[in-house]
Amino acid sequence: MVLHSSSDSVLRNRNLLQVLHQILDVLSKFEKNYNKRLNFSKFASYLKLSPAEVEEIILLLLNFQELYETTLNKYSLRKRINNNQVYLITEKTQMLNSIPLKIRMLQSHINQFNDIIYFFKHIKRGKGFDVQTNGTDLLKNVKELCAYYPYCFQEQQNGLVYPSEFGLKLGELLLSYKKSNKNIKKIDVEETQIIVDNCE
Repeated sequence: MVLHSSSDSVLRNRNLLQVLHQILDVLSKFEKNYNKRLNFSKFASYLKLSPAEVEEIILLLLNFQELYETTLNKYSLRKRINNNQVYLITEKTQMLNSIPLKIRMLQSHINQFNDIIYFFKHIKRGKGFDVQTNGTDLLKNVKELCAYYPYCFQEQQNGLVYPSEFGLKLGELLLSYKKSNKNIKKIDVEETQIIVDNCE
C-alpha cells in the first residue's frame, strides 16, 4: 500500500479502496454473529492481496477501532461541505441517543424549523448558526427551538449550532412536504413519530 507517482500505482490504490469496501462489507456480517470467525487469510487470497497488504489493512482496521473506542468514543464523524470544501466534523452521540419515540411540535415550530433548514442548506450552505449574538428573528427561532427540541440541533466546538443528523432528516421531510403543499399531521423520522399540534 505504498504510494507511487505512476499511473499504475494510482490504479492500484483505487483497487485497494475497492478492496477496503469489500472488507468492510464482510465485517458488517459480524452483526448477530459475534461468535463466528473470519478466515482473513482465505479472504485475502480471494482478494489477491499480498502478505504485506494484509498486514497493512489489518493494522489500519485496528487503528480505526482504537480511534473510535478512545478519541471518538462519544462522538460521530460527519461530513460537511462548505464553499466546495469537504470537512470532517464531530457530533456528540449522546444527543443522538436521547431522541424520544414520540414528539409533539406546534405548527408554528414546524414552520420555523422548515425555514431554519432551508436557510441552513441553501443560504448558509452548511455554516452553523451563532445563537450567542443578538441577530435576526431566524437566530432567535434557532435558539428557541434548541430549547424545545435539543435533539434537533448540535452545538459544535466552534460554538456554532448546527442541525443534528435527526434534525436534517426531519428538515428534508418538511421541505418535501412544503414543495407538494401537503398538510402535515404526523411525520415519521426513523423510529420517532412527530405529531403536529395546530394550536399556536
